[in-house]
Amino acid sequence: MKFKDYFTPKSMIYTGEHTNIQTTIKHYQYNSKELIITNDFTKLDGFKHYIQVIGLTEVDRIMALKELFPIEPLILEDVFNVTQRIKIDDRKEYIFAVFHVNYYKETIKEEYMSLLFFKDTIITFHEREPECLEALYPLFESYSELRERGTDFLFYQILDIITDRHIDLMEYNQLLTEQIEEEILEYKSVDQEEFYQMRKSLLKLKSNVTPILNQIDKILSSQKGYISAEQLPYFDDLKDHLSRLDERLNEARELMRHLLDLHINNQSNKMNEIMKTLTLFSAIFIPLSFLTGFFGMNFVHFDVLSYEHAVLIFVLACFLLAAGMIYLFKRMNWFK
Repeated sequence: MKFKDYFTPKSMIYTGEHTNIQTTIKHYQYNSKELIITNDFTKLDGFKHYIQVIGLTEVDRIMALKELFPIEPLILEDVFNVTQRIKIDDRKEYIFAVFHVNYYKETIKEEYMSLLFFKDTIITFHEREPECLEALYPLFESYSELRERGTDFLFYQILDIITDRHIDLMEYNQLLTEQIEEEILEYKSVDQEEFYQMRKSLLKLKSNVTPILNQIDKILSSQKGYISAEQLPYFDDLKDHLSRLDERLNEARELMRHLLDLHINNQSNKMNEIMKTLTLFSAIFIPLSFLTGFFGMNFVHFDVLSYEHAVLIFVLACFLLAAGMIYLFKRMNWFK
């Protein structure tokens, strides 16, 4: 990074690419009986809140959150820095989390999302309209249990949707892996670019899943009471899904490594076959070249060259010699 591009601490600068997306706010205010959707940060008493901030370009508008919530400036700086690593941090009065969500929708996509989890409010930040959370919105109207339970249950729902997205992508990658395996085993070759993209997708998915699994225990064991005992079975189920997904990713990574070794071996064997064929042809023509050179010498007294059928005999002798060498090579199983 150039020195002129250095950002001082607490610099509220959006570092992403979606600078053309204006900031919009979707505020879901809900309780067991009512759901109200507004477009600002204003909170109604007696409600739980899910605030979704879409578009991170209007920094001043988003900074208004500091007047309503005790958010540290360095945390807000991390919100705007979309290159942050995946983490779930236990802060003094809230949980701060960063996710990079991979999912498959016609193509493999990735979205950045950061999250603030307070006692009665969850705030998520997105660079653009989050397709990865489209399954969440209908739940506010159709899933009464979501409105009846606390925001820790909403936190679980968000993590569960992210995990389901990752599982779906894992299923898609597994199908591609099976196709690649079939190509390598049956046709002894594979599309190099497709293979590379497949490995890259698995590695990225692995890097997005494992940190969540490793850090969720820290939040569950926290003494600050972010997660109520009533919701613990749901989070235990989520951990089970993450553990199984992480194991499948480890297996897939090992399989891709073995497939890469097999592909390299196939290419090496193919090259060896080519080199062996060329070597055998060279071996056949070495004695023929010797005979051609021998009988092509310009000696004055070389009576055999004056024989009437000398050329015919020489050609037949060359063919017989070549045929004899091919027969010998086949007997020695040097080629098929």
